[in-house]
Amino acid sequence: MTLNEPRNSEHEPGFPEPENSSAAPGQEPASEPAVKPTPESVVFSPPHELDPAEPPIYAWPPAQEPLVAMQPPVPEPPPRLLPNLGHTLIFGIIGGFTFLTGALTTFLSLMAVERVSLRALQARVVHSVAWMIAAQAVWYVELWAVALLVFGLWWGRSLLKGISWNSVNARRWFFRLAAIGLATGAVITFAGNFVPIPRTTPILKDIQTSTASAWVLMIFGITLAPLTEELAFRGFLLPSLINVFRWMQRRRYMSEGTVRGFGIPLSIVLTSALFAWVHAAQVSHSWGPILLIGLVSVVLCIVRLRTSSVAAGVVVHASYNFLLFSALLYQTDWFRHLSKLKG
Repeated sequence: MTLNEPRNSEHEPGFPEPENSSAAPGQEPASEPAVKPTPESVVFSPPHELDPAEPPIYAWPPAQEPLVAMQPPVPEPPPRLLPNLGHTLIFGIIGGFTFLTGALTTFLSLMAVERVSLRALQARVVHSVAWMIAAQAVWYVELWAVALLVFGLWWGRSLLKGISWNSVNARRWFFRLAAIGLATGAVITFAGNFVPIPRTTPILKDIQTSTASAWVLMIFGITLAPLTEELAFRGFLLPSLINVFRWMQRRRYMSEGTVRGFGIPLSIVLTSALFAWVHAAQVSHSWGPILLIGLVSVVLCIVRLRTSSVAAGVVVHASYNFLLFSALLYQTDWFRHLSKLKG
């Protein structure tokens, strides 16, 4: 191509095509379209002088914050082991204190009613089942009240939550739990035929005193007694013993298998042994009834652990006691012929 030849934009790239080529001769060409600015062509003038240490807001591309190194998530601390042996010891101290205050309250109430000497008053309480049950009821109520206050403040949560009372599971499985209690009572009653059982025991003597005493003892045996005994043995003692092994597991002194295969069974045996020993005086310290009471405690411990509920153990315990008292009711024609319990 020579210099005199016209340039053809269709065959030679790089040359823009003439605009308004279709305009007729003698007419003014149309106005040129506005050219869009590019980021490189835009020049900003800051209205004021900026701190050189800060990146300008008009920088292109925009300034970005430096990436922070990803930190691994901090693991949550393991839950507190409640209760522990220290808590159980404090509960025992509270039990001793409330026992004294309960006995004192009963004595003062009886003195106000009977107006007798202290020695005569002591003899009256010892030989009266109703007053003995009243004193024990006052003791249990005071124990519950003080324990609820002390451990609620100490743990920062309610006592019932700390010991896994869990009444939801007890309500959900109420009939199954009641059936377990009744079945346990039937099996223990049948097993009593194969171990030496005393013909008379202190608890039977207490029932034989009067019809009113028998009814008071029965009501107490299916309400306050299982409530407080489950609080003490399956609410505090059993989990505190198991938590000793859980504490050792957290420090890698033993494995989970060792805790399940050795720690938990040993805790059940120790709890049941103490439970049977506490009831030994009621059965004249005879090894046959003591053994059966220990087996009942094993069942209650298993129920407590399988349901994660102290309340579930209360249902089983109360149902077990109810069956035993029901047998006495049937035998004595609703406690009207208590002489049938003799010999």
